[in-house]
Amino acid sequence: MDDNTGVYISALQESLQKKLEVLNSLLKLTNEQGRILSAQEPDMDRFDSIIDQKDRLLQTMETLDRGFESLFARIGTTIKDNKYQYQQQITEMQNLIRSITDTGLQIEGQEHRNKTAFQNYLTGARQEIREFTANNQMANAYYHNMANQHQSWQSYFVDQKK
Repeated sequence: MDDNTGVYISALQESLQKKLEVLNSLLKLTNEQGRILSAQEPDMDRFDSIIDQKDRLLQTMETLDRGFESLFARIGTTIKDNKYQYQQQITEMQNLIRSITDTGLQIEGQEHRNKTAFQNYLTGARQEIREFTANNQMANAYYHNMANQHQSWQSYFVDQKK
């Protein structure tokens, strides 16, 4: 057994704790996106800003996952072979993994709700664009029609009545 096993196990626990913190931040941001999408006038600039923040958090999580997997590959068999010696740390890691899984499921559920709300937002925006385009075309047709209605001889008679 390696003398550093305890240090490695602590590093695994710390990695899981950091991953949980990242996931909690992701959940908070995902919930905020849901609030933005449910607003009467969604702040899409803030929505985009949150996407950027979430992207950075996901990159951090990927780094944490790679580090965890690498470290676990190094000491996984030692932990399994000495599971009674490291029972407390194993239980703590199992609890962290449960919390990570629960938080991941919460994020997934909120992302699904956000996707539906965003699709509804896009549908509404498309309808507004169609209505604007139709109204604009109608107004252009009206002004074009009115411009053609006016003949130069009509001005002559109006001016002569003075």
